[in-house]
Amino acid sequence: MSDRDGNADLARLAADLARSLRELQHELDSGPRGPRPPTPRDLLRFTDEVAIPGLILLLETNVRALRLLQRAIRLADDRSDRGGASSDHAVRERAVALSQTTLDRLDTVLADVQEAMEGRPPDDEAREVLDEARSLREEIDDQLAATSADTGSAAPDGDATREVPVDVDAELHSIKQDIDDDGDE
Repeated sequence: MSDRDGNADLARLAADLARSLRELQHELDSGPRGPRPPTPRDLLRFTDEVAIPGLILLLETNVRALRLLQRAIRLADDRSDRGGASSDHAVRERAVALSQTTLDRLDTVLADVQEAMEGRPPDDEAREVLDEARSLREEIDDQLAATSADTGSAAPDGDATREVPVDVDAELHSIKQDIDDDGDE
């Protein structure tokens, strides 16, 4: 009987399988033809897994491209500001010329201070400040001359110098404050 029980079980399983296949065939035949429209869940999954990460990647790529463009513009602008003078010698000459102009303006300011005080100031502190400023100016001038000699360039002439704006009134006020502060101590 065990052979019969085994055959009966097989027959029953085969009948169940045949019935399941007929049900599946019926569902396929009765269903709509062609692709089905996506469900809202399908749309959400597509948006979450594909659309949003793709948009983020596109935006990050555009930001990086814009930053590279910004750096390229700055680099090109820096080169045009230098006017092609990229050697240390040319930069050193420009620095010496600008320093010489600044010192010339300082001489003018010191002369104005001296004229304002009408010759030698009667105050010892003011006289010391003026003498110290003159000695510092001469020391800087000597260093600039030595730097010009080291680079092999001549001292800049009056035509090659640039005007550096100096607010004489502000400088005089600053010197007066320094003198007043030293007097208070």
